Amino acid sequence: MKKYAGMTVTAVLTMILAGCSVVDHTGNTQSGGNAAPQASSSPAAAETASPEPVAEASPTAENAEAAEVLDTGKLSENFGFADAEGKQILVTAQEEGQDKALSLLDRAIGNNGQVLTVKFVKWQPGSEEGTGREMAHNFAHLPGYIFTVEEGSAVPDATYYLTTEVDFNAKSLLDVKPANEDLANPPVVGEDVRKAIAAVKKREIQSIGKIADLSPDRELYVVQFVRQDKDMLFSLVLKEGESLAFMDYPAVVQDDDYSVWRVDDGGEVSPGMFSVLFAAQKADGVLLGINWWGAEGVNTFFLNQHEATFKELDIQYGRYTSPL
Repeated sequence: MKKYAGMTVTAVLTMILAGCSVVDHTGNTQSGGNAAPQASSSPAAAETASPEPVAEASPTAENAEAAEVLDTGKLSENFGFADAEGKQILVTAQEEGQDKALSLLDRAIGNNGQVLTVKFVKWQPGSEEGTGREMAHNFAHLPGYIFTVEEGSAVPDATYYLTTEVDFNAKSLLDVKPANEDLANPPVVGEDVRKAIAAVKKREIQSIGKIADLSPDRELYVVQFVRQDKDMLFSLVLKEGESLAFMDYPAVVQDDDYSVWRVDDGGEVSPGMFSVLFAAQKADGVLLGINWWGAEGVNTFFLNQHEATFKELDIQYGRYTSPL
């Protein structure tokens, strides 16, 4: 079940349909198809007839790399948010009666790649005393599945993705360092980065800001380009060395130019609207879990880099958090 919080109709369609391009340092655009990645499989280990113990072969570099990548074919659609104490997580957007399947979930990932051990507790029916807001202060009044945090502590009110230790390879997670923690002193974006992005898009930049640094040698930016008549555009840009990967979000201004991509966004985007749920290495690129905050809520979605393209996966979550 997909939920969008505070999205305009045009923006929702754009998020579903928009693709992106990856451009190398020469400025050549590479476009790719929209084929969904397939889950990989590995052959079972062969049995040996020898009664003597067999020494294990030393792991090769290829095997070591394979052990540290994420299999996107095993991703599911289970999201929730933490209570005010960071001790419980409530999985919403799931119907009652799925206890057996959800009881298998034992990991929660969020807050720039934080990994928590969790344990299934029960279904919570909710109550009529709630406000409908999917926030920590309304935690006890919402329907959903409750999990306790067994190891570690969740960030209060933060969104988390729930999975299993088997399905999500934690070794694939990249180090994430948020760049927008000090909003009063945002990091300065180099002129070389500005010029490279403007040259690729052949469009003047209105604003640019860094969202996070991803190890190793990757930087995530949000770039808004100058409006052209009714056409507006912003992009999430992943810089890796000299290469730039774009996820474009075009919009056409209708009657209300104060709600372009999100309700009441004022036709502007900034780094403070975005945070990283996690970043993970795949065999052919990076998977980004992104939180996008708006006036009425936060939308969480996955951006999948695959064969030199980004594609938004059909795994999304929306929390309605509009102020009372």
